[in-house]
Order: sequence, then C-alpha cells, then structure tokens
Amino acid sequence: MEADDRNDNRNDNSYIVDGSIFDYWYEAPPPAENTPMGRFAKLADGPDEEIDLAEAALMIAAQEYPGLNEVFYLDALDNLADEIRPLIATEADPLKNVENLNYFLNNLKGFHGNETDYSDRRNSYLNDVLERKTGIPITLSLLYIELGKRLGIHFEGIGLPGHFIIRYRELAPQALGLNDRNDSTYDNLERREESTAYNAGGSDEILLDPFNGGAILTEEDCLELVREHFGRMVPIRQVLNRPVNNRQFLTRMLNNLKASCIGEEDFERALEFQDYLLALNPQLAEEFRDRGLLSLRTGRYGRAISDLKSYLRKAPDASDAGFIRKQLGAAMDEVVKRN
Repeated sequence: MEADDRNDNRNDNSYIVDGSIFDYWYEAPPPAENTPMGRFAKLADGPDEEIDLAEAALMIAAQEYPGLNEVFYLDALDNLADEIRPLIATEADPLKNVENLNYFLNNLKGFHGNETDYSDRRNSYLNDVLERKTGIPITLSLLYIELGKRLGIHFEGIGLPGHFIIRYRELAPQALGLNDRNDSTYDNLERREESTAYNAGGSDEILLDPFNGGAILTEEDCLELVREHFGRMVPIRQVLNRPVNNRQFLTRMLNNLKASCIGEEDFERALEFQDYLLALNPQLAEEFRDRGLLSLRTGRYGRAISDLKSYLRKAPDASDAGFIRKQLGAAMDEVVKRN
C-alpha cells in the first residue's frame, strides 16, 4: 500500500504506511465555546481555586440535558441558602450550625442518599439532585459545600476510598458517633457532651457524611465506612489530612459518571465524559489511555491511535504498556481494513 500524501484535512482516514510501521495522527477539533464541553474546558483551564464547582457540575449535566437552564439551578442553590440563613446567622456554635443545616436539608427539605438505585446516573447530576432530592455521596457533599459557601461555612471534600464525606474545620466541635447517623437532628445537640472528640487532623474540625443525613463522624467511624466497602481495614489518615481540590472533586464525579456509562455499555456517553476528564487533567497519561480505549470501542480508530500512542510516549514503562500496544495494533488493523 502506498503512503497517502499528508495534507491539511486531517481526519480518521489520513495515515501513512511504511511497511508495517504506522505514522498516524489525529487532531480532534476543539469544542465550540458555546457548548457545555467548550465552557467546561475554558473553566478547567484556569487556576484550581477559580473553578466554581456548582457551575462546572451543571456544565457536566448539560451534556446529558441539552439546553439545561443552569442559571435556574444556581438560583435554586441561592434560594435554599436564603431559607436557612436566619438560623445560621444567629448561631455562633459551629456544631449547632451544622445541625441546623442537617435538619433543614434532611428533615425539612427531604434530601437523602439514594440507597435503592445508587447507580442511577441522575444521582450524579446536580440539577437532578436538586429536583429529586436524592443523590450519591459526592453530589450530596457538593450540595453542602455550595450552601456552605453561600452561608459563610467552609466545607471541604474528603475522598475516602469508596465513600465521599466533607469536613468543616476552623472551630472546635464535639462529634457524634456513627450510631447517631440516621438521627442527625436537633436532638443530637442534647447528647454532644457525651460524644467523642475527633482528633485526626487537630481538634478544630467536624467530619460529616451527607449521604447518611449529615451524620457527624469520628475517625473510627470513617475507618468503619471504608471497611464496609472493602471488607478490611484501610489506612485513611493521609486521606483525612488531604482534602480534595476542585479539580480532584470534579474528576471523581466524572469518573463515577463514566463508570456508570460503561456499566450500561453506553460507550458514546462515556467517551463524552472522558473528554471532560482530559480537559481537567491534560497532563495525565492515563486520561489519554482511557480516551483511546473508549475511542476504539466506539469505532473512532484515528482518535484511538493518536491517544494510545500519546499514552505510550508519556508512560513507556507502564505496567499495561503491552496490552495498550495490542490495542494500538488492533486500531491500526481496522484502519487498513477500511482503506
């Protein structure tokens, strides 16, 4: 087969063959700025501290819901904060503020963890969480973080293995045990003198589990949550001492969505979320690998070849390099068949 001349119209059919050696390239056009992906990419290109989690989460949801009115849901967050603000503004005790917020969200508004259909993709979309009042740990944590931002209460995400919680720090509370998880209301205040102080990263913090009614946790409770997921004890002190940043938060949210799509064999949508992940983490070789493999599954062989070759260049000694070379060969074979 003779080599095609290179030209400016680079697409999935452009390739060069020299014996069995491929020099294949693919350049995906950048997303239009007015699309959810284009706006997300622009947001992700800025400093981590300037990434607005609520706005970014709604841009992700807009990939599923074209034309989503993102302002409507940002206003919904503002309205929730306005409703609870009188109780927060008049209370100086941080534990009482947390309890007030728990009671408002879980008892008055009915937000709760979705234990019956955990894998439902809607649990990962902020607009659905606000409408359906149910979600998974990370999206309910996002709700707390965003309301806290509006109320002057600083929450930060803690990515436990298999579970996501949040932490309020700066002041010194007394913490309630795991047994009180399903009764995180005003009644908890009467028992705070009997509770155990949390000391993992210092005394000036409160750990909360938004998926379980905003239960206030000790380090031992966190260990138990992880043990329930893995069936064994896993060291978590380092995790507790390192809150996730905005980029890491969104990465975990997008990985949840991608995993859900792959589980449903919706590889087209999984690939869309992988584009979001690559916009967030363009320096990570693994994101190129994953996009390449998903491109291969969806028949985008040019993109697969480009991304898999990028991965091998960035991580030539990776443990899965042999497997990736086989997938790269399969993609190249498909190109030959089609030309």
